[in-house]
Amino acid sequence: MSTKAAEVRKRMAKARSERFREAREILDEVWRSLMGKTGLILIVFLVIVSIYALVSMPPNIVKLWNDPKAWEDNPSVVPPTWVSYFGTPVAPHVAKVLKPSQQGVYSSAMIENAVPVAGFVQVFSLDYRLDAKAFPQDIIAKIVDASANPVGGVQPIVTVYMIVKRPDGLVVMVNSPAPQPLKDIIAAGVIRLDPAQTAASLAAAFNISLTEAQAQPIRLLFGKLVGNRVEPLLGTYKIDLILMYGGVDPHSMEQAVKQGTSGIQSVKMIVKGSAYGLMGTDYVGHDLWLGLLFGFPAALAVGFFGAVTAALIGMIMGVISGYYGGWVDELIQRTVDVLGNIPLLPILVLIGVIVQEWNISPWARLFIIIGVLVLVSWGGLTIIVRSMVLSIKSEPYIEAAKAVGASNTRIMFRHIVPQILPYVFANLVFSVPAAILTEAGLSILGIRHGLPTWGAILSDAEAYVRSGGSYAVWWWILPPGILIGITSVAFVFLGLALETVVEPRLRRR
Repeated sequence: MSTKAAEVRKRMAKARSERFREAREILDEVWRSLMGKTGLILIVFLVIVSIYALVSMPPNIVKLWNDPKAWEDNPSVVPPTWVSYFGTPVAPHVAKVLKPSQQGVYSSAMIENAVPVAGFVQVFSLDYRLDAKAFPQDIIAKIVDASANPVGGVQPIVTVYMIVKRPDGLVVMVNSPAPQPLKDIIAAGVIRLDPAQTAASLAAAFNISLTEAQAQPIRLLFGKLVGNRVEPLLGTYKIDLILMYGGVDPHSMEQAVKQGTSGIQSVKMIVKGSAYGLMGTDYVGHDLWLGLLFGFPAALAVGFFGAVTAALIGMIMGVISGYYGGWVDELIQRTVDVLGNIPLLPILVLIGVIVQEWNISPWARLFIIIGVLVLVSWGGLTIIVRSMVLSIKSEPYIEAAKAVGASNTRIMFRHIVPQILPYVFANLVFSVPAAILTEAGLSILGIRHGLPTWGAILSDAEAYVRSGGSYAVWWWILPPGILIGITSVAFVFLGLALETVVEPRLRRR
């Protein structure tokens, strides 16, 4: 018994060794061709970047991507920061968490930065240096650490002033201060520049009409009038956020802030620049670098899921059809005929529209759409595999296997499938870019699944341009298009190289 078991293990080891040798021969053949080498290198690159993306990105990136508030710190529709190396002037993007630069109790009304203040007052200050002839987009302040507890049983009332001191000495009020309960200010979380108030302040300062100032308040805030043009005013700007607390005893309020039981402890002051990050932003403020990075594993997952599933179904149905023949063959072939004549694109669009309405995860939406694609795309491989099986099943070793009583399942999967696997694998490689391109195409047609794939990023760019945006958003359009092209070319090159290896092997049989 032990001798027989050892003999079986020896045969299995020999079979594994033979398969490994064949696989290595195929890989060597692919590597010897320029296309095969290029395809392999590109695919290894895609896999490495995908692993890096999965490790480095926030685990909740999909949820963040679909939450506009998560991106409100970023400027919208701006190019990458590295454009400055090519001579494009860039206003820097600055975001700093600040503690109060000064705070205390003013015993009588005083002028602080041209603002009348009294009671307990906090000042948060940011210095912003503008060295290039470009304009920032906006100024906002976000509350980072705060507590809205009552002081002495009373909810504090806070008046917020946002002041900009320009390099030329002009002091501009850029918000509309109004007393509000502290809890409401903390609940809002963001203190914004008011374009109308800014325009009103600047119209008087520049002696221009309010209409002219309202047309470009931010440019006027960071600029100077030269004739009829507004040019950037270079230098250091000081941006102050002044909080004046009322409705409670100022000294009690001061103690509450020092003890951290009430009041605002820190804020994040943000001046949105004219460029951002490695790959710029879209109209929501999405960091496109993160979206493009997420696209790597998403593209490979979509491509492999679609291609592997369709190849497996096509291969199994082709083997069954060719091996059994008769009514089984007739049923499968007629099914393939029907599937081959179904208008795929309208059905995918219809399914996509329906799936968009379902309250399911973005990944589930995407794989339902790709699943429909798989269901109607396995027919072509089935026809080819069937013809190969018809030839293989007449080989003497198949007849010998039947004669010794081997089951149909064993013959199909032990003696026939290994013969057609190389061709199926080559077909699978060709199918990967088809699945990726289908996902991208559906996204551009407006079928949204909620994932930041390359197709979805391109779709957002198309929607932006269609709504009147500029065509000059090259950082938004070109990178996802180029990445889709590189991924497709990588698998097509590998498929072509495999084809030249696989076909001679099949012909020799």
